[in-house]
Amino acid sequence: MGNSVRVRIAPSPTGNLHVGNARTALYNYLFARQTGGTYILRIDDTDAKRSSDEDIEGVLYSFRWMGLDWDEGYEAGGDCGPYRQSERLSLYQAHVEELLANGHAYRCWCTPAELDVLRKRAQQERRPFRYPQTCLLLAAAERAARERSGAPYVIRFLSPREGTVDFLDLVRGNMRVDAAELDDLVIVRADGMPTYNFASVIDDSQMRISHVIRGADHLYNTHRQIPIAFALGFDLPAYAHLPLLTNPDRTKLGKRSGAVLVGDYAKQGYLPEAVVNFLALLGWNPGDTQEVFSLEELVAAFSLERVNRANAVFELQKLVWLNGVYIRSLTVPDLTERSVPFLAEAGVIAAENVDRTYLQDAIGLEQERLKNLAEAPSVLDFFFADDVTPEPKLLVAKKQTPADSLSALQRVHEQLALLASWDHEPIEACLRGLAAELGWKAGQLFMPIRVAITGKTATPPLFETMVVLGSERTLTRLAAAIDALAADIAE
Repeated sequence: MGNSVRVRIAPSPTGNLHVGNARTALYNYLFARQTGGTYILRIDDTDAKRSSDEDIEGVLYSFRWMGLDWDEGYEAGGDCGPYRQSERLSLYQAHVEELLANGHAYRCWCTPAELDVLRKRAQQERRPFRYPQTCLLLAAAERAARERSGAPYVIRFLSPREGTVDFLDLVRGNMRVDAAELDDLVIVRADGMPTYNFASVIDDSQMRISHVIRGADHLYNTHRQIPIAFALGFDLPAYAHLPLLTNPDRTKLGKRSGAVLVGDYAKQGYLPEAVVNFLALLGWNPGDTQEVFSLEELVAAFSLERVNRANAVFELQKLVWLNGVYIRSLTVPDLTERSVPFLAEAGVIAAENVDRTYLQDAIGLEQERLKNLAEAPSVLDFFFADDVTPEPKLLVAKKQTPADSLSALQRVHEQLALLASWDHEPIEACLRGLAAELGWKAGQLFMPIRVAITGKTATPPLFETMVVLGSERTLTRLAAAIDALAADIAE
């Protein structure tokens, strides 16, 4: 295929990408990179009510966060620009005039109210609605009168009424519809803006797109676009329609299903590597049991031949698992830097002043337990708190009285304060020796110590936690816990 491959991703500028569009963007990217082709980003913003520069920035953020760099297109430039549809209106207008002149398009003055009546009638008669070509069949004098009146109109494409519209789908095989099923679709709205099905045909041709890879929800659009391309004398690209994403119950994946925007997953602390890996497996399989792929490995392994026809089930637990795999694969300094924004936003640290060495030591202890970066504040907060104020009842050892637990914690404080070296081995030897001296099981003693110095019952391993906290912080917290338990007993 070589450099003749040119693919595009053409999102509407509606903010962060929906995961379905993100998956489509990824597959186009993988195909382009594997074939040495060109990856193009076009902004389809002909719907002015839904388009803004801020929303375009949301789209670009999603691409950049996922690591999908584009070779040509919006902001990158190229010889097929502009790459924003709202800046290509003169090009569309020229093609509209061509279709009107050669009889492949016509003006339609039917009002929305008149069309609504026709749709309701079709619904009552249980038949699909197709525009009855009312304005195409007007007498020449009537048509001329309407043109002179200045009444608003749309422009419709005159769809073929005989034969079939066929194409070979690289995922689904031979696709065919009877031409009689196609409607005379609107190609230019009353406000003069082209519709998606018209503008995309022109852009794909002018930008020399070799492969249109998009979701299966565009299948019908493809059948509608092919006659337009033929009417304009364009060569057709190859088409590949990807399986749709569904919930586990096979319903359409939507906002009620939870996070469906790429930006939402970023905010929830998922790593871009995990999201990309997860999306790649939604509708494609490598043909073996491998599940964890870097972006480079996906480029090497991907093929349209292994894209499934059946809808792909969006299973969040798979993403959670993959995210954990990637978190554990990071170096501690890398994980630390990725965690800093979450910790700073939660007020756990001041990003500009935090002791990076101490932060790395703390994160290193929590790396095995983190499912996502958004959990970092809740699991790391005790490392940075001025005090942890545990509940006195949690300081009472299992099967021991409050008074015995108070005495044990006092002994712990005394013995730890005497240690010459604040390392794992002497700390462990000290505490296990104390447990034996008290006649307690090790776990009976370790839990109230854990609560005293962290305020939590579940933390990383106790001795490693104490080493990271340091002797001063550990002894200060133990002393505060002893005072709290003594006060509680005295009440």
